[in-house]
Amino acid sequence: MIWIYRILFLPVFALSIPYFLWHMKRRGGYKKDLHHKFGDIPDHGKIKSGGKRIWIQAVSVGEMKALRPLIDRLANNPEIEVILTTITSTGYSIAKESYADQVEGIYYFPLDFVPFNRKAWNRIRPDLCLLMEGELWPEHIHRARKRKIPIVLINARLSDKTYRLYRRLGRSTRYLFNSLDQVITSSPSNAERFQKLGCTPEKIITVGNLKCDVPLPEPLTEIEKNTLIQELGLNDPNCNNGQPLIVCGASTWNGEEEILFRILEELTEEGHQLRLLVVPRHMERRDEIKSQINGHNMSFHFRSEGRSKNSVQACIGDTTGELAIFLQISDLVFIGRSLPPHKGGQTPIEAGMLGKPIFFGPDMSNFREIAKSLLAHGVAEKVYDEPSLKTAIRELCLNKDLRRERGEKATQWLRSNQGATDRTLKALKGFIGS
Repeated sequence: MIWIYRILFLPVFALSIPYFLWHMKRRGGYKKDLHHKFGDIPDHGKIKSGGKRIWIQAVSVGEMKALRPLIDRLANNPEIEVILTTITSTGYSIAKESYADQVEGIYYFPLDFVPFNRKAWNRIRPDLCLLMEGELWPEHIHRARKRKIPIVLINARLSDKTYRLYRRLGRSTRYLFNSLDQVITSSPSNAERFQKLGCTPEKIITVGNLKCDVPLPEPLTEIEKNTLIQELGLNDPNCNNGQPLIVCGASTWNGEEEILFRILEELTEEGHQLRLLVVPRHMERRDEIKSQINGHNMSFHFRSEGRSKNSVQACIGDTTGELAIFLQISDLVFIGRSLPPHKGGQTPIEAGMLGKPIFFGPDMSNFREIAKSLLAHGVAEKVYDEPSLKTAIRELCLNKDLRRERGEKATQWLRSNQGATDRTLKALKGFIGS
């Protein structure tokens, strides 16, 4: 089956080049070290006797952050070296900022084609490969199998879309799943999916979601919170209650910002003292968002432009890596990519960990188990459209006790969902030793 993949790779890749060039230009940050994608990385030589070199592949920002507790533990073992690769420029930037002092190398993942993949393997020479979540690269997996190197999928999950695709492809992809030495899943429903796709039950273990073990950011002091609020322009010296409530749109997608702008306008007209902090999933959409907000009767500021000179009704957090800080000054959080026509949802985990009341739309299939758990614990509320989101925000604006209650329940939820890192390391013990 690998030869079918190789034959199809070249024409598909050639047809995709215009999209990738556009995407790289839009996202930015790829120019430096792009040669890694062609396998052109430093030769790490053979690891010292008795040691283990682990190659970890994580696609982007969320997966990179989720690796924090695992890499911390691996880095404390003097017998282990970690090589970290990623696909996106944002993931690469986060990896450099977060793990440069803990791992032996950080690179872009090579294109999954024979010469580039083989060259990278010859230079990294791993003893174990870990793939994060759903990173199933046929050539990479084939190379591991050919060299008899164990390959394990950690925090494994499949979105509805990806699962349906694999089901349609049928037997042609079963060799991928059969080639994995172990699948460490984030939830029982994901374990069931991997089994249906060809993984044998004895290879599958469910440990929970690594993202629930990510350390909380250093909490901001009240002075730091007030300073940040003023920098963003979200303070209001004329507010009767000291400070308006801040509604955060976390990782929003196209159309969701427009909904939040309208809700802010309407609730403000009703007399509610609110401010809006929108953090778009893709920062390069700032011009599009600026065009949208110009169509509303509200003052605004973009974080990328520095400190706000005036108090504003809405701030656009168009910078990378600051969502966890923005969440700390927020009172209510809407999770993006969850209102129609969008599907799947972005992660609600950080907001839950920080004790924030959460709203999300009807489709959170990318985080189905987490969303169910948040709903069951009374931390989150499901909304279905713009009117129901407006009603939900209004209710919490008027009910301080309910806001506090949901925050307390979030703390209980977090305690019940931690420990995946320890269970993952226990599952990996047979591959890396004690």
